This record gives sequence, structure tokens and C-alpha cells, in this order.
Amino acid sequence: MGNALKATGITGLILGYPFLSAYLARHGFAGLILVLFAALTVWRGTHIQKSVWRLVTLAFAVLLLAAAYFSNAYAIWLIPSFVYAWLTALFGHTLRVPPSICERLVRLQFPEFKPGIAEYLREVTWVWTLFFAVNVPVCALLPLLAGPQIWSLYTGLVVYLLMGILVMAEWLYRHRRFPDLEIPPMLETARYFALHGHKAFKDIWS
Repeated sequence: MGNALKATGITGLILGYPFLSAYLARHGFAGLILVLFAALTVWRGTHIQKSVWRLVTLAFAVLLLAAAYFSNAYAIWLIPSFVYAWLTALFGHTLRVPPSICERLVRLQFPEFKPGIAEYLREVTWVWTLFFAVNVPVCALLPLLAGPQIWSLYTGLVVYLLMGILVMAEWLYRHRRFPDLEIPPMLETARYFALHGHKAFKDIWS
């Protein structure tokens, strides 16, 4: 239950970050959000077993603190790009070192499944990896090309609508591709992943 609460808190911070960062930047407190994410990065880095990835996360935390010290407002606009770069690396890593992250998640709820499902979940992982990769440059360039307001709208709303569309499209396509497969309701799966999804990320970097 504690892990679920922590995951919920971090998710809430990520969801609210675009609007919180825009508000703080307007009032001259851009550095606060960078310090907060630096602290989260250090906390996450201490839980990574592989030393090289632990050093990478700690180096990123130092970069965030340096940006906060020099009051670099543009750095706060880059946080989503760093998050999506990390997700791209994470999902891509599980493609290179299976099982894929989508297979890991599904096996939490269904430890055994029919032949062909693992290959399909690998394809789904590819789609999410590409989605995150595309968002790295998009989120980095939006504040320069369209302004902070459009950036806040995209990173705080549009990107999550796109994720919802991807989830819905995959769920519908799964019914068509595997008509005989027992597929639980989407809300039931979402609740299960909210409580147990963190287990799928254990030992990925080890």
C-alpha cells in the first residue's frame, strides 16, 4: 500500500508539473521545481542496483541543481523531455533485454498466457517506446517555438489525451486480434496496475 501511495504521489506531481512550473516561473521561483525534481532523482538513483545507471541519475540531479542555482528558467521546460527520454531508455532496454515492460506488466495479472501474446506485447512496447521518443524533441522545442502556454497545455493535457487514445486503441485492437482471449475491463486493469504496477519495474536495470 505504501508503494502505491508513493507511486500515486509521484504521478500526481508529474501530471501537475507543467502548470505548477509555469506558475512558479512567472513568479520568479523556477528553481524550486528543479530542486524538487533533483531530490526525486537522487531518491530514485539510490534504488538502482547497477552502478552505471546510479551514477547517471545522480549526475542528472547535479545538472538540475546547477540549473536551479543559476535560475535557468528554460531548464524547467526540459523536465518532460528528460522524463520521456528516461521512459524511452527504460522501454527500449526491455526490448533489448526481454521480457518487454508490457509483458512484465501483464504477467503481474496473468502469470501464464497463450502463445503469441508475448510477441504482441513486445510490439506494444515498441509503440510506446516510439511515442516517448517523439515527445522528447516535441516537449523541448514547444516553449521555444510556441511559447510556455502552449507547452503547458501540451505537456499537461494533450500528451495525456494522446496516451489515453493509445491505451483505448490498443484495448480495442486486442479484442480484434485475439477474439477468444479473456480480456478484463479496462478500469479493472487500471486499478490493478495502480496497486501492483511498480513490481514490474524491479530489477530492470540490474
